[in-house]
Amino acid sequence: MSTVPNGNNQMVEQEAAKSDAASKATPITNTTVAPEHKKKKLVRKQVGSNQLKYKAWAAGHISTIVFGVITFFFQIFLLPNKWYINSICYRLSLLGSMVALTATFSHKFGIKNLPPFPTLIAQQNFQYLILAIIWCFTFKSIFKIIPYFLISTLQLSAHKNIEAVSKHSAQLASLIAYDELLLIVYLLLRTLFFRNTSGYQLSAFLFFYWLRILYNKETGNLFRSIVTRVDGKVTSSTENEKVLHYWSKIKKFVDAKQYDKI
Repeated sequence: MSTVPNGNNQMVEQEAAKSDAASKATPITNTTVAPEHKKKKLVRKQVGSNQLKYKAWAAGHISTIVFGVITFFFQIFLLPNKWYINSICYRLSLLGSMVALTATFSHKFGIKNLPPFPTLIAQQNFQYLILAIIWCFTFKSIFKIIPYFLISTLQLSAHKNIEAVSKHSAQLASLIAYDELLLIVYLLLRTLFFRNTSGYQLSAFLFFYWLRILYNKETGNLFRSIVTRVDGKVTSSTENEKVLHYWSKIKKFVDAKQYDKI
């Protein structure tokens, strides 16, 4: 007795053959796949230049330069702080720098999309922003405001393509590094004489200065040149093995960090 194939099985096989043929004939792309079966990909929205942030950035740097010149004039010529003009201009200069640095961060990351704190604190702009806030509520010093004045000058000259300033950018950056070194000495002397909150200011500044040694070219080169000069005196005048051991470890650590950065 012969067997007859099941009709339903034949229909299923025919449909499968048709679907295989259709899949081979028509490639599977975004245009052929149904919308509900497509994979969705998140793409960052391209944000155009925000004029408000640019105006805040420019106004902040201009304020830093204008009010910085006024406070330099008062402090260099030892003029009396009549009507608190020097104090007001000093803090307005720092405030302008804070506005410019905040606008830079907002443009780079977005206020709502800031990076993790370890990444944030390694950013030089963030370090200057925190220090500007500290300097704004502590005693006035020309050493504190010089870096902000020079940074604003460099930023605006680079933006406006002012060759007279841009060609000296390396020298101005080195001047910032030397000024910060003088500020450490000045804060150290004030700390030794128990002047106001100089000890806290010195601790905060040394923390950020150490990060700058590791990640900033000008500060790192200056520190290495100082270490090189001190190295000869330490090795020739000191016979204490512990001192030489720790001094050698400090040199190796700084060199390793500088090498990793390069």
